[in-house]
Formats: sequence, C-alpha cells, structure tokens
Amino acid sequence: MSPREAIEAGLGSIGKVKILKALAEESKMATIYTLHKKTGLKRDDIKGNLDDLVKIGWVREAKYANAVYGLDRENEYVARLVQFFRDVGYIGQP
Repeated sequence: MSPREAIEAGLGSIGKVKILKALAEESKMATIYTLHKKTGLKRDDIKGNLDDLVKIGWVREAKYANAVYGLDRENEYVARLVQFFRDVGYIGQP
C-alpha cells in the first residue's frame, strides 16, 4: 500500500479520526465498548473502521475474552499523527 493510500484509508472518515483519538488517549488496549463510550459511534461503525485500521497496520488487535485494540505506536504514520493531535490540542500531552 502506498503512503497516499494508507493516509486516505486511515483518515477516510470522522469515525476513524474519533477512534484514533480515543486510542491515542488510552494507555492500555481498549474494547469496542470502551470505544463506543468514548466516541459515541455505533458498534457496527466502530468494528468496520477498526477492521480498516488493523488492515493498514495503524491499530493492533488482541483477542482475549473480548477483542481489544490499541494504536501501533511504532508505526511512523501513527506516531506522526498522534504528535499532530498533540500539537494542535486535539489530545492532551502524555
């Protein structure tokens, strides 16, 4: 996937931006329920957006009793996006 395609897929909807924000603010992995509470998005929308974000490598998924999700903070695009969110005040400093 080209950088352009990854950026377009990762930021292609307000739902994805809200999910990325919520995960950036979490210090641990989050469930779909947690993301629903933090974003106000429908569970089905969260699942679809998470599938896209997992496919491009921006979000990691682990399966325990429930699936949990977290940002791949080692991904260059994710690291830069989180820094951008901090720089513009969309999320707080760590």
